[in-house]
Amino acid sequence: MQITSRLITHYLILFFIMLIIPVFFITFLPGQIWAKEDIVSRDTDEDGKIDQIACFDKRSKLIRLESDSNADEIMDRFQYYEDEQIKRVERDSNYDQKIDIWDYFETGKRIRHERASTETSRLNQIIQFDSEERPLKMQKDTSADGQFDSIYYFEQGKLSRSTKDTDCDGKVNVWQTYRDDKPLERRTDSDGDGQIERMTFFDTQGLPKKSLHDLDRDGSMEVVRTYHEGMLCEQKKDLDQDGKFEIVTQFENNEPVKQQKDANADGRFDIITWFENGKPHYQEKDTNFDEKKDVFVYFDAKGFVEKTEEDTRYTGIIDRIRTYSNAVPAKEIYDADGDRFKETETTFKQGKVFRQTHDNNKNGKPDVTIYFNDREEREKVESDTNLNGKLDTWEYYRKGKLSRIEKDDEGDGTIGLKIFFKNEKKQKLIRDKDNDGRFEITQWFNKSPWSMVMELDTDLNGKPEGRYCYKEGVLRLKEIDEYGNGNTDLQEHYNAEGKLIRSQEDEEGAGSFTITWFYNDAEEAIRAEKDNNHDNCIDTWYHYEKGNLVRVEEDTNVDGKPDLWEEYDESEALVKRAKDLNYDGEADIWEVESEEGESEQVGK
Repeated sequence: MQITSRLITHYLILFFIMLIIPVFFITFLPGQIWAKEDIVSRDTDEDGKIDQIACFDKRSKLIRLESDSNADEIMDRFQYYEDEQIKRVERDSNYDQKIDIWDYFETGKRIRHERASTETSRLNQIIQFDSEERPLKMQKDTSADGQFDSIYYFEQGKLSRSTKDTDCDGKVNVWQTYRDDKPLERRTDSDGDGQIERMTFFDTQGLPKKSLHDLDRDGSMEVVRTYHEGMLCEQKKDLDQDGKFEIVTQFENNEPVKQQKDANADGRFDIITWFENGKPHYQEKDTNFDEKKDVFVYFDAKGFVEKTEEDTRYTGIIDRIRTYSNAVPAKEIYDADGDRFKETETTFKQGKVFRQTHDNNKNGKPDVTIYFNDREEREKVESDTNLNGKLDTWEYYRKGKLSRIEKDDEGDGTIGLKIFFKNEKKQKLIRDKDNDGRFEITQWFNKSPWSMVMELDTDLNGKPEGRYCYKEGVLRLKEIDEYGNGNTDLQEHYNAEGKLIRSQEDEEGAGSFTITWFYNDAEEAIRAEKDNNHDNCIDTWYHYEKGNLVRVEEDTNVDGKPDLWEEYDESEALVKRAKDLNYDGEADIWEVESEEGESEQVGK
């Protein structure tokens, strides 16, 4: 604004010089020359071109004076007089034959100055003068929208205050006061909400010395900036308005050199950043607020992160180092188990995790390699689980979820085990037990109600010879197909403790179970039921004690009730037989074996 005042003063001096010269010629030329005609033309610089035309009234008084200031033979300056006193001056400043500057006078003194844009022809500046031709008020249209958005007020010719509408909404956004033509204080409401977001105070030289800022527009000035000789030297931020500054930044030559930040508002600075050439150069952080730095950041010449070192366990030892290229992660090494050996290495591609390796035995060679897709989801994992230097396990993922595992159990270079998953839940396992390249064992994990079903198909004909069903890791059902024809020849049932409680057999290959065995808690047979004629009805019952046969019951007439009874001794020798001849459920004849092996019949 000091420059604006000087320009006005300079303009006034130039204007009066140009005004006095033609008046001088009019005043001191012989009166009879002007009186001879109403219009007088002159070539003042004797270049053969008319550059001045004076017009007089009938009383030989000057009423208009026209001038050509650029020798193009077109008049571009017009001065109008009343009673030989100048009243108005019009000028064409860009010589386009359009008037764009007007000056108005009273009693020989200028009272108003108007200027139009040479591009839009709209009035864009008005200056009003006091009785001593000193500026009193100046209005400017800086946005060329036809509205005067900047207004300057003067006292005794010196700029005292100004206002500005920066967003052309008809509301003032900036208020500024002056002292000795120099800025004193400025208030700014940048969004026009009626609240001041910035206040700037100036020193005696008109340079900023302090400014207050409401950056979050909450009505409180949380940022304080101080200046030295007009240059920013310090900025402080009180983010929570508690009277303590959480961020303090020092500047030199208007560029930051150091910044301290209190991230948890405990009154201690836990992040310190140093700058070079206005860009971050080095940073230290105390992320757990124990007053010990645990993160160290290095920046390149462009101010981009180049390397970070972290003490993630807060032990005073760096356990993770990450390097960057143009602020994009490139590689990371990490000590995952805290033994001071960085066994995990992660590489990035275009800032995304591409591959990760683990050296579990710390021999300098990775034992596990993880591959990622463009979405940073796992695609494949290769492992050397026995740390012998050879890969033996491969994990495959689909959309980041485990879908298959393959293992080389024997370390012979062939896959002996495959496990399949769905939604990361185990579905099926196949195993090549003899390493002949054929998978004869299949385990299912989705066969309700079983937690696992194992099938053995040695001839790979799709008809398992054995099927073993488990619940919570306990065998509950066993099915055996001895002939591989798809029919179960033996079926064993177990309780929750894994003890055999019942078995069924197809003794004669009839295609259905012909005998069922029942067992006690010691897994000893206590009873058996048999279908001898294959009509799916039990016709023979066997009873055991301590594993020995003690009694047999038989239904000979297929009425569902026993009509023949046999009893055996401890050596399972027949000692007694009874028959129900009339099938009324009671024995009619008994046969008793003697010690000599002879049989004796006894009737009712």
